[in-house]
Amino acid sequence: MALKYPKNPHFNKLQMRTSDYENWQEGCAHDPSLLEWEGKYYAYSTDTFGAPSGCQIRKSEDLFHWEYLGSALPMEGSAARYREGSGEMQSVYDWCVTAQGDIGYGICTRKDGNMSFWAPHCVRGADGKFWLYFCLTGYFGGSKSCIALAKSDTPEGNFRLVSLIVQSPSGWRTPNAIDPQFVVAGERRYLVYGSFGLGIFLLELDPATGLRKDKRKYDDFAKHRCSFEEYYGIRLASGSLEGPVIRYHEGVDVLEKGKWVKKNYYYLMCSYGSLSSVYQMRCGRSEQVEGPYLDINGNPLVCSSDIGTGNKMLGSFRWADSEVDFFCPGHNDMFVTESGVKLISYHCRTNYFIDKKLSRSNNFHYLYLGQYDINAEGWPVMNANRYAGEEIQDVTPEELLNITAGKFEAVMFTQRTDTVVSRRIVLHADGTIAGGYQGRWKMFGSRYITLEIGKNVYSGVVMPAWMDGQHVAGLTVTAMGSPCGMALHLNSTYKI
Repeated sequence: MALKYPKNPHFNKLQMRTSDYENWQEGCAHDPSLLEWEGKYYAYSTDTFGAPSGCQIRKSEDLFHWEYLGSALPMEGSAARYREGSGEMQSVYDWCVTAQGDIGYGICTRKDGNMSFWAPHCVRGADGKFWLYFCLTGYFGGSKSCIALAKSDTPEGNFRLVSLIVQSPSGWRTPNAIDPQFVVAGERRYLVYGSFGLGIFLLELDPATGLRKDKRKYDDFAKHRCSFEEYYGIRLASGSLEGPVIRYHEGVDVLEKGKWVKKNYYYLMCSYGSLSSVYQMRCGRSEQVEGPYLDINGNPLVCSSDIGTGNKMLGSFRWADSEVDFFCPGHNDMFVTESGVKLISYHCRTNYFIDKKLSRSNNFHYLYLGQYDINAEGWPVMNANRYAGEEIQDVTPEELLNITAGKFEAVMFTQRTDTVVSRRIVLHADGTIAGGYQGRWKMFGSRYITLEIGKNVYSGVVMPAWMDGQHVAGLTVTAMGSPCGMALHLNSTYKI
């Protein structure tokens, strides 16, 4: 059967922030998470300067083009009411409000009533309503924060506050109660959350209501009626990481000692490091939702000084033939459509406008999606190109060579945090690799590939892709290296 390739998705042209926020499309979408409902896709994201507060909602029919719908929470034109004690978000505001004199800059929740909501995640709840988990913090870079649940009858807005879920005080010897993500684990439900501070935590929820299963309040912890772990949950990862998401995959095909076996894994993805300079996405896995989550070398996930353990799936990079770089990709969701397409949504910056001398800033975040698959060792590997409707399908070694002539651009990540620029390589029919990297390669099974380069063996998959920098369809390879724990991405350069 002939391979199926994605057609030109005609992505919207990237644009800088304007005052016309209703036409931002996928622009200015921080921390995006996805929901599918009645044939439509919804993206929920952090408030962005220039638009009304209350968590942004976008809608799409194809996952390529996004329409701004408005704010999830009924906040427009009413921020000042919290000074007067009359707003439904009063408990959220009261916890986070910060005096201007307490911090010099970056205030997110001020005494004048300003509020900036972050990192929402929306799911369809057991009660038939849409559950929106959102967070608020006192000031950027601080840990006086809280996570709350709001509900709505529709996914398109007017969510109403139900209750606070978890709160963290000032000071970094505490979890930072932001970046919530709802987790499904069999019949049980959890909230995974956290940012820097003491790391990432897991808290069990009541499946019927979406609230804490234990019904504890912050006052219980503050007055020593419960322990730290009882209030904040299980710590899953530590250090300078944030934006956690956990996705369960059952019946993963894993090649062990020459035989395929089925495995069940929970995958935990987080973003590491400074969000404006070295942001990157890393992954670990566990057979239990409570962990431990380990990387390819059996290490727990830890980030220190912008680097650390955990499989590095994506960081800053540039395809040599593309004007637009991928800069500081991160804060992602792992999302599987009802038809079974596995996607990672994330925000990404670019230095394109700086390169063209159109701006001094790269502080424009774009909503990107990339398809992911699972390699023969049971690890997620991610297409480094934007999703364009491609299908995972069988690919033979002969097809790979006939379609690509063996010519590829290669992006190889390391622990370094600077932007990786692709190198040209050639995969020869005799199994050798020449060019910018040298080694050996082979394909096996339906679409699996290994590439031996230096001291590392990269295990991955071959899949069709739309390579927007070249404006062509072709084949891409995405692989995870051992023992380095770093991703390798190849794009074919031979036009079909």
